[in-house]
Amino acid sequence: MKNGSLFLLMLHIFLVYGCKEAWKAGTIGNPADLKYIEVLNAREGAGVTSAPPTVQTGGLLPRYEIVSIRKADGSALDESLLQYFSIGGSTTVNVPIRSNDSVVDEDGNLITSVKAVSKGQNGVIMLAAGHTLPVGDYYITIKVTTEAEGTVYSTVFDDAFHLQIAPLLPTMMVYAPKNQNLVYGDPDSKTVTPIVPNGNPDISFALGNHSDKLVIDRATGAISLAPAYVYSSRESLDVTVHAISNINGEVAAFEDVVRVIITDVPEEMEVETLYFFYPTLITSGAKPNGGVGYTVQKVNPGNSRRIWGETINNYGKFLQVPERPAANAGQMPLQTDTYNDGNTTAPFDIWLAMASQDLTPFQYGYKVSLTFYYQVAFHQYLQNGSSPSDLEVYISRDYTGGIIADANGNWLNGTWTKINDDIKSQKSLGTNGTQSTGAPWGPVFDGTPYPGDQTGPDPEERKRPDLGTFSAKWIKCVYEVPSSYLTSTSFTLAFRIKSMNFTEPVTFNHADLSKRGRGGMYVLSDIHYKAEESN
Repeated sequence: MKNGSLFLLMLHIFLVYGCKEAWKAGTIGNPADLKYIEVLNAREGAGVTSAPPTVQTGGLLPRYEIVSIRKADGSALDESLLQYFSIGGSTTVNVPIRSNDSVVDEDGNLITSVKAVSKGQNGVIMLAAGHTLPVGDYYITIKVTTEAEGTVYSTVFDDAFHLQIAPLLPTMMVYAPKNQNLVYGDPDSKTVTPIVPNGNPDISFALGNHSDKLVIDRATGAISLAPAYVYSSRESLDVTVHAISNINGEVAAFEDVVRVIITDVPEEMEVETLYFFYPTLITSGAKPNGGVGYTVQKVNPGNSRRIWGETINNYGKFLQVPERPAANAGQMPLQTDTYNDGNTTAPFDIWLAMASQDLTPFQYGYKVSLTFYYQVAFHQYLQNGSSPSDLEVYISRDYTGGIIADANGNWLNGTWTKINDDIKSQKSLGTNGTQSTGAPWGPVFDGTPYPGDQTGPDPEERKRPDLGTFSAKWIKCVYEVPSSYLTSTSFTLAFRIKSMNFTEPVTFNHADLSKRGRGGMYVLSDIHYKAEESN
């Protein structure tokens, strides 16, 4: 290809990136005949992008700007709402080309790209997602400007673009709890009013079925027995409820959104409880990178001989958990030995992160909690009475996977909140021989306990001698997840065991008391989440 062949190349670029504007040679003048495709039935808060417009410019490159926006009644759009609108322009781009060493410029340099004007977004009107425009019709006046040989041409097109915002229909309706008791003969018996957390609130309610037995309050959504209903026996009705826009009459149907139990005497309704995340934790080996439902991160493994691997010690095998699903017959406790075969503990920092969970299905009408069981055995205090190790518990709403923290404790891939102080704990009082088994459980206390038998000096003022020893005792821990976290699509629980209060290795029963101590064996089991309906 010779230099003159660049004309063909540029023609190709023009065709690919060519203008949307109609071009009639020899008709240069003020822009004319601007046309947009109107956008109807856009929804409140939803982003809108118009199609590119057409305009007569005589082949000149137009520049667009929004002059004004009016509402259907002719009044100007509030200035605070103008920020949500923008209009696209043309851009210059470098278009790579394939070269066979024969496309060169006038100096003989190989050409690998050419500049072109991209007009795909020129004149495109955009309304940002999350806008607060009310329902209604909006008309946008646009100014189009061109320039040729120092002469500027421009035209203002009144009401060039029509945008209609329709009410956002609700996508969720919740009766909490789902099971509702209606008592025949009680004129005040009715269901709760539903939660309708999104959509335009200007709605009415209607029944989608069972209208021969039930009536619904159009304003509140509370359901009661129809006046003509005659009771014969207890019955259960799965009710469909319609949310009807009072603005345009559109309907959103919610099938089986509430179960009505009709009785002749009041009954206590069953509350739904879901164990929606209960991993078996099954893994293999002494130092795995993870297992079913969890991953392991060894920031500093120290000289630990086992790190969140399968349990080989009987201390972890006698726990009895009534809520454990039958399908989890192979439930595996996880074991970390913070010391080596010589009973020496070096400084360490080890994480276990549970698989992230989407909590948004439970943000309305549910309480969510997490439960786990752990114990610490083969633990020995340091010379001053402080513990050489501890368990820390963290939650995150924005963890994206990967390394949680670096060696300096800086968060990576998300932010975390320590929750130890907000956990409710109980110590196992049940035994099988010398082994801790679970129930019965002791009194509930705040926070996770200080490791060890709680005897001796207490330099950190964390020991609880009134609760007795925690050595080789299962501890049941429950944390109520705050409602603010129920909007998270990536809620993550993580456990961290780390050394503390010493910098040089310590050894169990060392003759030199200043070198005495042992980090202990940590066993963790039956980590699970529960969602329970709330009133």
